[in-house]
Amino acid sequence: MAEDAELDLVIVSPDADPPVVKIMDYSKFKYEQQKKKREQQKKSAANRMDLKQLKMGYNIDQHDYDVRLRAARKFLKDGDKVKVKVNLKGRENQFRNTAIELIRRFQNDVGELATEESKNFRDRIIFISLVPNKDILQ
Repeated sequence: MAEDAELDLVIVSPDADPPVVKIMDYSKFKYEQQKKKREQQKKSAANRMDLKQLKMGYNIDQHDYDVRLRAARKFLKDGDKVKVKVNLKGRENQFRNTAIELIRRFQNDVGELATEESKNFRDRIIFISLVPNKDILQ
């Protein structure tokens, strides 16, 4: 019967007694399953929040600072987390307060687009993680 209609006999539930089978075009069925899976992956990718990292030196120039600030605002508007890092190497550790002020200034310049998620001002790598503010984005 399935051969006459040029269809396939597919076992739907092999555990049942007797096993449940269905007459269908198996290649079409498989294609539709893959299509649904891709659609679900697209939806989950849209809801996923990525982490973007921005690295700066403690003595960053104003224009470079503005470029990083613009990038951070763009990432936050897109709904991504932003981690701003200042890496202190060797003798640069004596400028820790300058680096902390830079991070604080960056957080103030981002403004209400983001809220602070976590921070570390103790080690050689000084960072702050910013999460987009959902109220402002909508």
